[in-house]
Amino acid sequence: MPKVVAGYKEEARRTILETAGAVFARKGYVNSTMDDVAKALGVSKGAVYQYFSSKDQLFKELCSVTANMVAERLGDAFAGPDLRKSAEGYMNMELDKFEKRGLVMFEAIAQAPRDKPIAEVVGNNYTVVLGVMTRFLEALKQKGNLSQHFESSRAAELLIALRHGVLATTLQGVSREDAVRTWMNGFDSIIGPFIVKRGNGHK
Repeated sequence: MPKVVAGYKEEARRTILETAGAVFARKGYVNSTMDDVAKALGVSKGAVYQYFSSKDQLFKELCSVTANMVAERLGDAFAGPDLRKSAEGYMNMELDKFEKRGLVMFEAIAQAPRDKPIAEVVGNNYTVVLGVMTRFLEALKQKGNLSQHFESSRAAELLIALRHGVLATTLQGVSREDAVRTWMNGFDSIIGPFIVKRGNGHK
């Protein structure tokens, strides 16, 4: 039986997750099978089952990895001192990711009311992303970028709702330019009043 990938087990799991994400995005989660993932990898279905016991488990871990990647995108986008410019860069990163694989999560959200395991995955995904966003905003506050009156957890809830809404509008034909503009309007309303002004003129 061919190996999924040469190397350690975690490397193989990452390869399977990346491939499964592409398969789910192309065919939809409901219509995809473990056979589809195996064929995309060029291995037998049994090789995939060595690492994941079911499609549900595979999807659950994929969602977990995707949620944690939000932290990476936030860190990459907000590397500079200008929070507004960073916020715009972050949304462009999210839109790039959404165009490739974002439909998977929206399909899962739509499926959740009829599928308890998927509902648990979706709920856990939201909890993870909320924690990521809250910790990120709290870090900005501790660095002095945001006022000490800023409530990180409340703002995180609003930003996640805004993020989901903006991404959803692109499915309705809203252009990237308009989606980014909407995001920035929301960002200014939620975060703008709490950005600490710097002596060099930047916020």
